Amino acid sequence: MIDTYKNEINEILEILGEKLDISESQHNAAVKSYEAVGDWLSKEDSLLYPYSPRIIPQGSFMLGTIIRPINDEDDIDIDLVCKLDGKPSHWTQKHLKEAVGNRLKEHSGYKQMLDDQDGGRRCWTLEYSEDANYHLDVLPSISDKNFTVLLNESFNNYQNLDTNKLAIRITDKEDLFYSIMTDTQWWMKSNPFGYAKWFFQRAIYSSKRMFALSESVDPVRPFQKQKMPLQRVIQLLKRHRDIMFSSNEYDRENRPISIIITTLASRAYDKSENIVDAYINIVSRMRSYIETRLNNKTGQYERWVSNPVNDEENFADKWADVNQKEEYFYAWLDKLEEDLSTIKYGQNKGLYRLNESFSAQFGDRVVNKTFAAYGQKNRILRETGQLKMAVGTGILGSVGKVVPDHNFEGK
Repeated sequence: MIDTYKNEINEILEILGEKLDISESQHNAAVKSYEAVGDWLSKEDSLLYPYSPRIIPQGSFMLGTIIRPINDEDDIDIDLVCKLDGKPSHWTQKHLKEAVGNRLKEHSGYKQMLDDQDGGRRCWTLEYSEDANYHLDVLPSISDKNFTVLLNESFNNYQNLDTNKLAIRITDKEDLFYSIMTDTQWWMKSNPFGYAKWFFQRAIYSSKRMFALSESVDPVRPFQKQKMPLQRVIQLLKRHRDIMFSSNEYDRENRPISIIITTLASRAYDKSENIVDAYINIVSRMRSYIETRLNNKTGQYERWVSNPVNDEENFADKWADVNQKEEYFYAWLDKLEEDLSTIKYGQNKGLYRLNESFSAQFGDRVVNKTFAAYGQKNRILRETGQLKMAVGTGILGSVGKVVPDHNFEGK
């Protein structure tokens, strides 16, 4: 792939990633909302007050890989942890779950916003207005009293901290011990912040980019407009999945889940410093990071995508129960690999064909906006005499013959 073509595609994919991302105003609105929830849970008159409840983002919102839904009317899902430093000794998971829910219900606004007055399997979901277009999933949890200190150490000294120390204990209605066990050591363990540390270790691609780490992984970080290649590629992969499984041909419930996509992409990332190389290499290598392991309980071999901070946890454990989940994932990988030709061999097909192909992969509206923005940028460069065309290829960029500006005399 010649450099001028690669630079052009890289620029288009960067703009596409920006269009897929949520806006700064949406980000700030969500932060304001969840901070308000945290303030309410931690007021002195709250039953939770002695345990310093804190709301912390997790998942794609924290990793910087969140994307807009295909339809503007659909909600953006913001995943949050409600972290408590301890609990009364007699509390079970059920007590903790209900204490968080009851405190939310004491606020007239939050009570009306609750998606389910009994709560979901693990979370309480707050549905915001149609104008906001997002909902908050609040996961009650217990952490070690030193958790906050360790969390800050992790984001300032990410190379040395043991990620196991960032694990939390969560509530889960399907846990056999949900309403019985008071000892948190027997509660389900989760480690979204250890995972985030691992993710950003994978995402940082050069010592020159180390300065970005503190901004990128702070759990309450400002809006991050500039993304690292791995973040952008994951956004592209998730949108490709969303478009493919928006068809009536598929059962959307069994489409590939984001944690598997993010984990495989992160493992496959080779520290490429541009989106084009990162995307091509990740898609080409993702398949090789799906293992086959013997399940000692069933005696059967099964597909395995291990949690990088807990090798005993299989993110693909549902594949053995629902064959369609595995079938769909491999169908998606097949389509991704097929669509790579659009980028690899598209330099002689022109922008119109590229637009057409990207629209099928990522959606008409966002791709049209992307090419409009790219065209507008080139128009400005042309008007200022900075736009050039590579001889023999017709590729626009900063190398080659200057493209003259148009004028009304046709000169």
